[in-house]
Amino acid sequence: EMQRTVLRTLSTLQRKLRMCSNQRASTIGDWTFRISLIIFAFLCGFAWYTRTINMWAMKNIGDTFLRKDINTRQIILGSFWRDEREQNVDGRFAVIHFLGDGRIEHPLYCFSIQANNRYLITRATVQRIHRGKRASSDICSWAGHIAECDLDVHAMKEFKISTTPNVEDAMLVTPEAPLREARHDMVVCMAPMYIYTDWEILVTGIELWLAMGATKVVVPVQSASSATYRILQEYERKGIVIIRHWPKWPIMSDTNPNGLVLSRGIEESHVNCLFFVKQWADIVVFSDIDDFLLPLDPSTVSPGDNLQILRNLFAEHPQAGSLLFEHRDVQFVPPNRQEDQSLANFNFEFLRNSKNKMNCNVWRMKTRVVVNASRVDSVNMHETGIHRFGYVQTRIPCRQAHFYHLRHSHNTVPSPTPINMSPLADMLNKQWQTRIESFTSLKSEVLNKTNTEYLEDFDRCMGAINDEHWTMKACFLQLMCTILVSRCLTPHVCFSRLRRDVDCVAVASEYEFYRSGKGYFMNPINIRVQKSEVNCESPVPPFTSGNHYFAP
Repeated sequence: EMQRTVLRTLSTLQRKLRMCSNQRASTIGDWTFRISLIIFAFLCGFAWYTRTINMWAMKNIGDTFLRKDINTRQIILGSFWRDEREQNVDGRFAVIHFLGDGRIEHPLYCFSIQANNRYLITRATVQRIHRGKRASSDICSWAGHIAECDLDVHAMKEFKISTTPNVEDAMLVTPEAPLREARHDMVVCMAPMYIYTDWEILVTGIELWLAMGATKVVVPVQSASSATYRILQEYERKGIVIIRHWPKWPIMSDTNPNGLVLSRGIEESHVNCLFFVKQWADIVVFSDIDDFLLPLDPSTVSPGDNLQILRNLFAEHPQAGSLLFEHRDVQFVPPNRQEDQSLANFNFEFLRNSKNKMNCNVWRMKTRVVVNASRVDSVNMHETGIHRFGYVQTRIPCRQAHFYHLRHSHNTVPSPTPINMSPLADMLNKQWQTRIESFTSLKSEVLNKTNTEYLEDFDRCMGAINDEHWTMKACFLQLMCTILVSRCLTPHVCFSRLRRDVDCVAVASEYEFYRSGKGYFMNPINIRVQKSEVNCESPVPPFTSGNHYFAP
């Protein structure tokens, strides 16, 4: 019995000794961890202190935890009444055309006064103009949008828009009055004209389209040589051309939209022109100044051919809202520019030197767009966007019809096929002799020598950008990187050589802004034509008025 008691006592003592040993080890481990943590925290604090010892480094760290909340900022490009012939429901509708960040939504509410003197409030249907071609991609971060407002039938002159459903946030809008024009079978909307001095190609383009069936040409102008602008004014006085002013957009607190859209806003300009002509145009052609639709064999050309070609194609494709034409490069020898030139001694003999064009290969070339005005709501650079009433875009095979591209750099063309442009030159010369008789004293003045050096500078700049991006390892999609920089940024980052010897005019404007909810509307005001800045550039418009202490 005593032996068992002694054994139990020894066993209990051993357990207590083991427990004390474990507690000492645990305590040592805890203190080691605590001391190490303190040393680590001290080292981190010291490193943090040395890293953030200046306020700019502290600001950068603070920016990591901050979020910039930028709401909608809409630059109003135009507002138009919807033509009743385009409506499939009763009512009164208007379209707001604006430029905005394509990466965010742009809510827009419309307010129109009813017969009982109360506001009808509706939410506009807002669509990006690229729906169709680039609906799911953001090649350029800013893009044009159209918002369609359902208004009260009594809204005849004006209405209000807001980014919220509160009338207190609403801004008054007066849509552009429809132009009183007879119905035109074919109208041409030219690409915007900026830093443009090549008046000879301008005259060629206008005269060719008129000879081939167009009855009105709309030309948006941002900046051009004085001779070019005066020629446009001569055509405008004759009722042939409509000059649309296309000023630059304002620079905001963190964004310059002029460099964030495709090719200086060519698509936005096309959409604006489309809504401008919808009320009085049947067929609308969207083209650059040096692009022309001609028969496959230009030696068979006759007046009005283009109109007949387009009518036949729309009859062949009754569901077509738009026709997409490929364009083929044409060997181009510019007019002789060694001697002083005036409109009186200008002619189209230089077209006889265009002996070749690219043949119709299988691979697809860039396209030009022709639309039935009532069936389409937006046009992109080389394709259409928003179609109405189930109409579709239809691609026309090159072997059936195509555009001719007479670019300044096309001294030779690959895969050539012979053409004879002499009949076209004869037809244009005959038409020009009749036209020039009705011109004012401008016809006898010596005009500036056309130069294409600024275009060659852009070509070299674009080529350098492309070459750089094809060698970039960081670009995951090198082709997309090339397209993005070349198309969105090239006109913004490439500068041509100074041409101070060319007298230029430019469209200038100012902007007012309206704070609506947490967003902004911006409107151009005081639009005018004045002497251009250096290098034939249009000035960037400033903000001169607004209803809020923060500018957009």
